[in-house]
Amino acid sequence: MADIKSETIALGALFQCCTQIQRIASTGYYDEKAVSCVLRALAVTNPKTVEDIYNPEYLTVGFKQIIDSLGKTDLSKGADTIVVTKMALKLITLAHSVERNQRIYQRLSDEIDALSKAVTTEHTDFLNDELSVSSINTKNNFHLFGSLYQSIISPNFAKLLIYGDERFLRDTDNQERIRALLLAGIRAVILWRQVGGRRRFLIFRRKEILKYASLHV
Repeated sequence: MADIKSETIALGALFQCCTQIQRIASTGYYDEKAVSCVLRALAVTNPKTVEDIYNPEYLTVGFKQIIDSLGKTDLSKGADTIVVTKMALKLITLAHSVERNQRIYQRLSDEIDALSKAVTTEHTDFLNDELSVSSINTKNNFHLFGSLYQSIISPNFAKLLIYGDERFLRDTDNQERIRALLLAGIRAVILWRQVGGRRRFLIFRRKEILKYASLHV
């Protein structure tokens, strides 16, 4: 039996990552709480429930994007929604490739565990239930998570092309934020697959996913 709640939460996190990547690439700005929610999840390595990883209260941006991406026809979607939807689908494919490569997957898991210990030691409130935005969204944390993506994912898999304004895409800080969010997106997809999500099921479960998402926006 499908776990629609868990699948939708994980998808909400994925789409939240993608909306913020697109926003950074296009405007240079991002939603502080939306980013801190998905970045925090990278340090949650021993969760008991899906809600331990992502509090649905902080996934409103992602749930809204699910409704736009899965609940509208292609003709009624805006340009940003089309870009974000394509990005999410590409991240699903990328994360699946990472999972299938056991050597890379294990290395990534080990590096994330080590990084989790480092950031939670430096910022003791990193995993608080109430998002500690100032402790999570630091330049150093973006650098650490972004560097992990750059060192493990980028050299071993096809690169994801991010479109936006060159002024913002050339900015080093924005590049690290985008890489960190790509890593967070992979984490969301892996969770989604762990709770039973599959790309081929999106069509059949779309109505139930949209129903759960709509309850949280």
